[in-house]
Amino acid sequence: MVLVGEFFLAGDDESAVRVGPRKSHDLPAVPCEGIYPDEAVARWEALLTGAESPLRHVVPMANDGFTVFAVPQPLCTAFIGAGTDRLRTTALTWAEIASEPDNEISPDSAVDLLERLSALATRRAERGLSLYCWYFAP
Repeated sequence: MVLVGEFFLAGDDESAVRVGPRKSHDLPAVPCEGIYPDEAVARWEALLTGAESPLRHVVPMANDGFTVFAVPQPLCTAFIGAGTDRLRTTALTWAEIASEPDNEISPDSAVDLLERLSALATRRAERGLSLYCWYFAP
């Protein structure tokens, strides 16, 4: 299970590799815990766009369980364009699909996460930044 993770905005890959567990920063961010963000991103993109883009890893996962990846542009665009109802439907579908017997994602948590990520994607576009995610899964 993922212990910690975070979606965040950064100007470039060089800045993104400096973010991670126990590394403080002042970048706009949305925490995510208890999920595998790489799997979630693929599922969200499939649900919102009908397609799935490969992830571009900025820090490939190694034996330490840490990775940083760039969130695909089509998903960022879909987050920005999706209305409240579409985000809610996507979140609820994802929560149902992704939940496991001992690791359920609550519908409210799923909706909150996608709404916050949509807002972060909008800020990304306004500021000319990129959306990244780091997570640690030992």
